[in-house]
Amino acid sequence: MKLYSHPVSPFARKARVIAHELGLKLEIVHIESARKDDNLRSVNPLKQIPVLVLDDGSSLFDSPVICEYLNHIGGGKFFPGMNIFKHNSGRWKALGLQALGDGIADAAVAWRYELVEPEDRRNPDRIARSLATVTAGLNALERVNFAKDPTIGEISVACALGYVDFRLPDLDWKSSRPKLSAWYAQFCEFKSMKATVPAAP
Repeated sequence: MKLYSHPVSPFARKARVIAHELGLKLEIVHIESARKDDNLRSVNPLKQIPVLVLDDGSSLFDSPVICEYLNHIGGGKFFPGMNIFKHNSGRWKALGLQALGDGIADAAVAWRYELVEPEDRRNPDRIARSLATVTAGLNALERVNFAKDPTIGEISVACALGYVDFRLPDLDWKSSRPKLSAWYAQFCEFKSMKATVPAAP
C-alpha cells in the first residue's frame, strides 16, 4: 500500500500512527505541495492528502476513511464497535473527538497558510477565524476525559496538537491548559508518536 503524504500533515500522521501501532507496512509517497502537484489528482480527484492507494490500484482518501480501513485490516481497536444495546458504547465519543481534533488541525493549517503569504496578501479575517477556532477547540479539549486505551479520537487530537506545536510555536497553549498539556506529554511517549514527529522535508 502507498500513502501519499507530507511529513508535517496532521491528517497523514494519523494514518502513519495507526499503521505503526498495527505493524502495517506503508510505502510513503512524499507530496511537497498538494496545491502544486497536478499528478495527485490521478489518485485523488479532490487533490488532497493523505491518499491511500491499495494493492489493486484503487484509492481511499480522507483521513477518517483511511484510518478506519487500516484499523480494520490490521485488527486494531482504535474504532470502538457499535453496541445495539447501548447508545453510548464509546464509538460516538471516539468519532466526536476525532472530529474535534481534525477541526483544530483544519483551522491550524488554514492559519499557517495565511502566515506564509506575503503580508499584503494575508486575510486578517481568515486568520482571526482560524485563531478563534483553534483556541475554542483547545479549551474544549482541556475539559475532555481521554480514554485510557487510545482510540482514533485521542490519535487525532495528539496529531493536531503536534501540528500546532510544529507550525505555530508562538501559540502558548500549554500554560493555560495544564490537564491537556500533561495528557499530551504522556501520549507523545508512544513509539508511534515518536516515529512520526513532524519534520520539515
